[in-house]
Amino acid sequence: MSAASTRAIALALAANGGIAVSKFAVFLLTGSSSLLTEAIHSTADCANQVLLFLGLRLGAKPAGPRHPLGHGQAAFVASFLVALLLFSMGGLYSVVEGIHKIRHPEVPHHLGWAVGLLGFAILLEGVSLRGALRAARAGRHGRSLLRHLRQSSSTELVVVVAEDIAALAGLVLALAAVLLTMGTGNPVWDGIGSVGIGLVLLAVALFVGVEVASLLLNEAPPLALRGALRGAVDEDPAVARVLNLVAVVVGSDRLMVALKVRFHDQPSGAALVAAINALERDLRGRFPQIQHLFVEPDEAD
Repeated sequence: MSAASTRAIALALAANGGIAVSKFAVFLLTGSSSLLTEAIHSTADCANQVLLFLGLRLGAKPAGPRHPLGHGQAAFVASFLVALLLFSMGGLYSVVEGIHKIRHPEVPHHLGWAVGLLGFAILLEGVSLRGALRAARAGRHGRSLLRHLRQSSSTELVVVVAEDIAALAGLVLALAAVLLTMGTGNPVWDGIGSVGIGLVLLAVALFVGVEVASLLLNEAPPLALRGALRGAVDEDPAVARVLNLVAVVVGSDRLMVALKVRFHDQPSGAALVAAINALERDLRGRFPQIQHLFVEPDEAD
């Protein structure tokens, strides 16, 4: 289990737990629809983090007869459930609640408390997002944040970063809705804010769902990494040619690599085995994310 991922999830869970309790309390005081949807959003975020913890723990289990490639994809399943069930359900509820408040507006009360809470929540979510971005920084290698999120196999970090970004956007929308309601006296703005929050959640659910579904369907690692793998094999003095290379993501920062290689003529079968073993040791040393490695010698063109 990645220490950086664990810290990022724990920080997000602590922040969202405190925010959820505060939002529900202030919703009961004000009756604000935007605050209710934000409270449900934060509660769903807490459930997200629990699911991600479970996925990481299951993913760390060793391989066995029933799961010879390990349990690394458990984290993918947990992340997909977060996108499918929690983000989507929270987003749909927010949209429905917002439409209801637009059609049947109710004037919220004590909105000064709501403004203070939302400012405090924005500060906490900013701290959580900063921690998640710090955890993700090591694997970015100069890539933009969006490109890194699309290519990363650490789905737990992808979910936490996307979740924190969505939470900040939702909080800003909620604050804008409350301020507009206070300034105009029109409670319809409160419902509009709820709809906006729901659309943000649905957009995040779609993004995370599409990216994680691709990993569940045996996605290959980024092209640059595949090129580096092929280049490392080509550099081996015993290798004449790489005939085929298949690399598949089987977990968070875990790969299965299968190679078909034509070796230079070896004096004996034992020498060929030694060349294969040397190649495997070199690849595992240079690419620690390789969890399963299969090398097949072949003479085919």
